[in-house]
Amino acid sequence: MRILAVIIAAFAALWSAAVHAQQPAPAAESVPPPPPPQIAQSYLYLEPFQARVEVLFDVTTVLGWLKIPADASGMITPQMQSNVRAQMAALASDWCHLRADEAEAQGQLTGVAFVKGEPGRTLPMEEGATVSARELMVGVMYEFAIPGSPAQLALRWTAFKEPVAALPLTIFFANSTETMELSPTLSVARWENKNRLPRPKPLAELPKIPKAHVYQIPLPMILWILFGLVVFIYMEVKDKRFPGGFLPFLASWLIGIGVTYSMTLNISDPFAAQAAPVKTADEGSRIVEPLLRNVYRAFDYRTESDIYDRLARSVDGELLRTLYLQTVQALTLDGAEGARVHVTDLSVTVDKVETTAEGFIAEGEWTALGTVGHWGHQHQRVNRYKAKLTVQPIESEWKITALEVLEERRL
Repeated sequence: MRILAVIIAAFAALWSAAVHAQQPAPAAESVPPPPPPQIAQSYLYLEPFQARVEVLFDVTTVLGWLKIPADASGMITPQMQSNVRAQMAALASDWCHLRADEAEAQGQLTGVAFVKGEPGRTLPMEEGATVSARELMVGVMYEFAIPGSPAQLALRWTAFKEPVAALPLTIFFANSTETMELSPTLSVARWENKNRLPRPKPLAELPKIPKAHVYQIPLPMILWILFGLVVFIYMEVKDKRFPGGFLPFLASWLIGIGVTYSMTLNISDPFAAQAAPVKTADEGSRIVEPLLRNVYRAFDYRTESDIYDRLARSVDGELLRTLYLQTVQALTLDGAEGARVHVTDLSVTVDKVETTAEGFIAEGEWTALGTVGHWGHQHQRVNRYKAKLTVQPIESEWKITALEVLEERRL
């Protein structure tokens, strides 16, 4: 009996296992993907004459502020990106304010952008691409005009909207950084300069050109005096009387001298030393290198008038406007509103020089090395150009009057 009971129990266990094997396994419960991490990070980039503020938020937070329903697939389409940029530009226009030396700095929101990656580790993003919300952030950018070397700056952030309870701030200046944090109870971050923000370098000196002395000759007055003397001598020799008498003649003659006294004719000294013709590559390099260096130093300034004033020290004629636009485009970081490369090093090589009647044409190449901060990390930009430059003495100063770029490469 005991053996029979064991056999029956074993058979029952096998039967139960077979029945359970034929039953479908219960479906696993679908677990929604975890929401993307909340992001709130800000950056303040300081340069002489300009402060740039960039603030990053995760896409989910921004969609909540704008009351835009998220796609069930978790993807952000180009149409959604366009809507977010437009609405966020209106919402965030007055979130950021800056005071420089206790005076309100003039500035504005310069753009809203979708940024791929993480703060400080952003990735290139293809224009018009549909991207997962987990990979994207929304950045707002502000630009302010500040003095060349302010003693103190105060950044004020006015928008602490749920769920953002604090806003870490990283300040970039020269080759250093400083960290602070903004919050509803401490919405102002103060930064002391203490001579840590260098001013733009002065313009490089150029070889001197002999300046011809200019003689100011009052030729109209001399001719009037001679005319009066000739008339007086003629009347005396011919023993004739002046119409109306001598006194009216004398009075009109003296008045004419007074009127023509300030009328001068400027004549340059024809025997003055002229600029020596530039014949060798070394001679051309001593002129071209500081000229090109000053072109890039002009863009250390930010307002158009300041740039033009300094650019005109090295460039003349129609080239002034053209070179301004070309250089702004070359120094502006792709897709980064307001982020302009600061050229820190320049290498110039002149290969050959062709002497002309009005100056010389230099052919050679130069390499411009620059850096720019954007979205929490530093970009390095290296551009190399091969070109022909026409250089002429303009008002006793060497200036570039024509530029033909033969080759441009980004290294």
